[in-house]
Amino acid sequence: MARRSASLIARLADRAAAASPVFARSALASGRLDDRAVFGPLAGDAFALGLETIYEAYLVHYGTPRAFRPRDRESAILLGDYLYATGLVLVTEAGDVEAVNALADLIGAATHLRAEDAADDGLLWLATARFLAGARDVALAPAVAALRDGDPAPLAALVRGAGDAPDALALHAELFLPVAREAG
Repeated sequence: MARRSASLIARLADRAAAASPVFARSALASGRLDDRAVFGPLAGDAFALGLETIYEAYLVHYGTPRAFRPRDRESAILLGDYLYATGLVLVTEAGDVEAVNALADLIGAATHLRAEDAADDGLLWLATARFLAGARDVALAPAVAALRDGDPAPLAALVRGAGDAPDALALHAELFLPVAREAG
């Protein structure tokens, strides 16, 4: 079962709701939140909230968000962009330039993969989370480049043996199942 961290999902939802009435209208009531954190807990305490906030942004744009149901496409774009920026600010506060670079690569590559309908991006998220947690493998950047070119093998090699990988990857896949998105 995936790690549960109600505090991560609730904290990112509360932060966004406090930032804008548009985001507050999109936020789910606390009892309706899907509190399953996917990759944040794998990134270590210093980066957990930042990575999970970036992941929620990605879900707002491309999947099924756990804390929000934007009313329309414009609200979803604004909210997702806010969450991306907020997640990056949270990570930047740790003062780790390598982490910020890894997240920039993650966001660019994941968005590229979605645009190309190459939706198998779970390994990318997992490898980046492990990198943030301290497995600072210099092979991450070349592996991300290989994934952009259609070769997931280098990323698979980086995450081989990750104990939480099956749970995180299964939950990630679940959040991208085709569903009717609520929009009004």
